[in-house]
Amino acid sequence: MLKARVIVKLQGGLGNQMFQYAAARGLVNGVGRIGLDTSFLLEHSSDTEHFTAREFELGIFRNLRVYSATAHKLSLFKSQTIFYKLLRAFQRRKPIYVKQPDANYMPLPDSQQYQIFLEGYFQSAKYFEHIREQLLNEFEFPAMDDENKTLQADISNTINAVSIHIRRGDYVRSGVIGSVHGVLPITYYQQAISYLKSRYSELRYFVFSDDISWAKENLNLEQVYFIGHNTGRESWKDMALMTKCTHHIIANSSFSWWGAWLAQRDGTTLAPAQWFNPRQVIFNIDDYIPQNWIVVANAS
Repeated sequence: MLKARVIVKLQGGLGNQMFQYAAARGLVNGVGRIGLDTSFLLEHSSDTEHFTAREFELGIFRNLRVYSATAHKLSLFKSQTIFYKLLRAFQRRKPIYVKQPDANYMPLPDSQQYQIFLEGYFQSAKYFEHIREQLLNEFEFPAMDDENKTLQADISNTINAVSIHIRRGDYVRSGVIGSVHGVLPITYYQQAISYLKSRYSELRYFVFSDDISWAKENLNLEQVYFIGHNTGRESWKDMALMTKCTHHIIANSSFSWWGAWLAQRDGTTLAPAQWFNPRQVIFNIDDYIPQNWIVVANAS
């Protein structure tokens, strides 16, 4: 199988790595394999006050068409030695390094003309919505353990199953991370829940959170199931369960973004208007939220 003309730098957790892979896959219109640069994950393997270390997490998906980019291949894009400068000059497709300058959507070069190295988060379906069916296949989750399999069946058999994702964790623990992303207030969830209640009956809520105690204290709901047992390397199971829900109230998190985007039931997705703290990051919410989702305006 041909190697793709695109290599992508992986950084962040599962949701971010999915965005990065999907952007690269969309750039080549689903053809060939995507090169993965995992050096950042390996070199930044410890948490700090301002950084949450992540592992390579795409390995759970067995349908991805990828290869590990070698040091030589990476040097073709990165090295400033005379040897690699000359090597670049003689390439039929010129190697170019594309770094996303800010949080917003950016047009990407033509992969038919260039070899491309991507660095960024690329958190927008605009990069890959044209290959949605292919990504639904490639992002197929592994089989679940018995406890989650039972829960998955329960969700699938519930007509108006609602996933609610409450992201706190490092958003709360780290002043820097929290100041950039911002923690969603309970009023966001209350408004989103009210919206669904006004349009659907017999709602059942499945709450996913890294702070279940906070969720239980602040959400006053009937017909609610709190899910906090999938932690660490098992966290992907929460996303897999989210995809089985009909409706979604997502956090300002790539994790629940994918839980909603991969879902195939005909429901409603609600998302916060403030994906980042607007005092820290300039962003266009239309880059992040698909047009058929509902943006809840009072996210802060």
